[in-house]
Amino acid sequence: MKTPAALLATWVTDRKGLERYAADAPAVTDDRPRIEYASWVRAKEVTRVLPRLLALHTDAPLRNASSAFLAALSEERKRLLTFYSAALHAYNGERESWARDLKSVLEQDRNNSYYRWVSGGGR
Repeated sequence: MKTPAALLATWVTDRKGLERYAADAPAVTDDRPRIEYASWVRAKEVTRVLPRLLALHTDAPLRNASSAFLAALSEERKRLLTFYSAALHAYNGERESWARDLKSVLEQDRNNSYYRWVSGGGR
């Protein structure tokens, strides 16, 4: 992440939201690496899990943030959500929507190496 706003844009939810999402799932341990081998590696599971996670979104607990920082955070969050939307379109085989969203993300942040890598544009 190149800026604090870009990092904070990845914030999903607070403790209450995480507890609601995790519910009674067993803890991840070395001998039970549930996260590593579960939802993200099952075919198309991301199309079920990602929207559920994003639905838990809460604002990050900020104090005394400047209006400039809040504006930058809003822009970064919007771009990240468009990137996630592109991913969901890709998994669902919606090529035109995927191309539109990914193009928008890359036009806004062409120097982001992760976005470029995912799009096949290299580092």
